[in-house]
Amino acid sequence: MLLTRLKISTALLLVILIAGITGFMILENLPFFDALYLTIVTISTVGYGDIIPHTQAGRIFTICLIVLGFGMAYYTLTLIVSMTVEGQLKDILGRHDMLRHIASMEKHIIVCGAGKVGSNVVERLQHEQEKFVVVEKDPAIFAQLVEQKVLAVNGDATLDEVLQSVGVARARGIITALSHDADNVYVALTAKSFNPDIHIVARADRPEAEEKLHRAGADVVVFPSVMGGRRMVSAMTRPVIMDFVENVFYNQELHMDIAEMQIGDNSPLVGKSFANSGIKRQFDSIVVAVKRGERLITNPQADEIIMAGDIMVVLGQRSELSKLSDLAGGK
Repeated sequence: MLLTRLKISTALLLVILIAGITGFMILENLPFFDALYLTIVTISTVGYGDIIPHTQAGRIFTICLIVLGFGMAYYTLTLIVSMTVEGQLKDILGRHDMLRHIASMEKHIIVCGAGKVGSNVVERLQHEQEKFVVVEKDPAIFAQLVEQKVLAVNGDATLDEVLQSVGVARARGIITALSHDADNVYVALTAKSFNPDIHIVARADRPEAEEKLHRAGADVVVFPSVMGGRRMVSAMTRPVIMDFVENVFYNQELHMDIAEMQIGDNSPLVGKSFANSGIKRQFDSIVVAVKRGERLITNPQADEIIMAGDIMVVLGQRSELSKLSDLAGGK
């Protein structure tokens, strides 16, 4: 609204300026530059007096120009100031609200770096509707995140105070996708020192960085270049499988999904075999694996007994998976 009014007032001020120059050139026989000069000093009400109208018509025209020109110039300046102050105020208030929101977050995910790898992480977390906050050092990328309504902090993720500001002690996980392996090692070390239970997924570019990242506390180390190569080969040699995986994980229009859900102590599934659990019959879902402690049971048998603390990997319809997750958690 303010911008529209500013455009209109600027256009009117320009019209008055042109009219003033033309009027003085005709009525006072002034050359263009003198007419421009007299118009400007008249509208601004400076009135140096070195050039003045000599005719009656010129004086009347000057009076009209002062009233209209000064009024329009003042109004335009007021709009500019209002837009500047209002814009800054919105930025300040918006930033304050964002920081307050971040300060109250718990069990969230921290993403360090929103570059080529990190931006895809952010996009996927948005798709999964996860609660997360991004730490980005580059002001331009940070501005883009804010414009996209992503909770973010502009700072260096390797600094203790920056990780503390995004609630690393309260977070459930951190994804460090910085471009340098040394920075990711440092972030992992810092995160573990503030929150020993935090789950860390780290990016690595060089193979020798993997061991260092694990020693620093990273639970999972991902090599984007290696994963990209594997997917390219799979797309060539096993295209149907790749198409299925892509659709399950990344196609928002396909209602199938794969989820992991932990069996709670009060879940009615505890003590039942998979054959009698009703997972396939009631929820039209398939349990493809079970994590029991450090043991991974793939393709569990029908007579396998479900235990509290088991983590099931289930393939099914999104709506049914949500219901099954509530049942598994004992809700």
